Amino acid sequence: MNITRFSLAAAFASSVLLTGVNGQSTTTATTEPVGFVTVGITAGTGSAKKNTLFSVPLLETEAIDGQVAGTITGVTANTISNSNAGWTVGALSQPNTPFLIQITSGDAEGRLFLISSSANTGGAIAGTANTGTTVTVSSTDAAQVNLTTLGIVAGTDTYKIFACDTLSSFFGTPASSGVQGGTSSTTADTIVAVSNGVPSTYFYNTSSVKWVRASLGSPDASNVALLPYFGIQYSRLANTALSFVVTGQVPTQQREVAVKNSGTTIVSQFWPTDTTLGTSGLSTVVTSGASATLADTVILTANGVASTYFYSGTNWKKVALGSPNADTTVLAIGTSIQIVRKGSASGYSTLTQPVPYTL
Repeated sequence: MNITRFSLAAAFASSVLLTGVNGQSTTTATTEPVGFVTVGITAGTGSAKKNTLFSVPLLETEAIDGQVAGTITGVTANTISNSNAGWTVGALSQPNTPFLIQITSGDAEGRLFLISSSANTGGAIAGTANTGTTVTVSSTDAAQVNLTTLGIVAGTDTYKIFACDTLSSFFGTPASSGVQGGTSSTTADTIVAVSNGVPSTYFYNTSSVKWVRASLGSPDASNVALLPYFGIQYSRLANTALSFVVTGQVPTQQREVAVKNSGTTIVSQFWPTDTTLGTSGLSTVVTSGASATLADTVILTANGVASTYFYSGTNWKKVALGSPNADTTVLAIGTSIQIVRKGSASGYSTLTQPVPYTL
């Protein structure tokens, strides 16, 4: 049987409603638990762009050949194996239909990794294609952590596989979704993703009729993965707001994500419910200080307006007159968080967040 994507955009029985603040977003989830989230993009002015820190807050379930969930039987620095998996060779590594593998138990519970692609077609991250029993994680994720250091216990710990959207599968075309295309990044809506501290800008090119990277030659970026554990910055030029309906499984595991020790990381809010700075766990991966000059900073956007925060060692503070306490600042559904770490330390820290709701 071939791999097939399927939609969860349907009415859900026995649902629990999770509601975002200020009418920004709402989530309907069920005890299965699957559901949908509506997230918005702030309108630009038509001549100037406004920024939205955006993320994809649900996990996309998938029907595949072999075990979509099972027990890990082997781990190397960049591979995960299940000797009983029965996967179709190469099926989890197609450039235009990427997949993720999540560790669902043990010390590494909540870690998500992009499975490497078999080719770099459309901007996919090329690597080693999956075998019938082994997946290789992408070079981007492998650069952040050696899997053998995470405490994964072969024969005991478990995994689950999810699908992953791409620029083209999620944002579609100007005709289908309302994104503004253009012949250059200055005349189009743009999307910025940060990978290992390096930002890349993308836009829909109306001349080549595809998503491209805004760099020399405008290479095809149709298959660039939208990772649910990281966020993106959407810069809207058009003077109308956008909204996207995201469907999928409500996360039921804690979340672990790598944060670069220096420079910028954009992490997703991840959860399909509002949380706050004070409960986010972000204080564990930033350097505190008496002011934003001395401390690492966190940037949030709302209605196209960016606000900066820092952790004093006791409370979150907003960079504003009087540095008011900001522990209760809301991290809304479908947003993302820009973390700016000072200094020049190498490597990554791990942000661990427990599930903030009971299903």
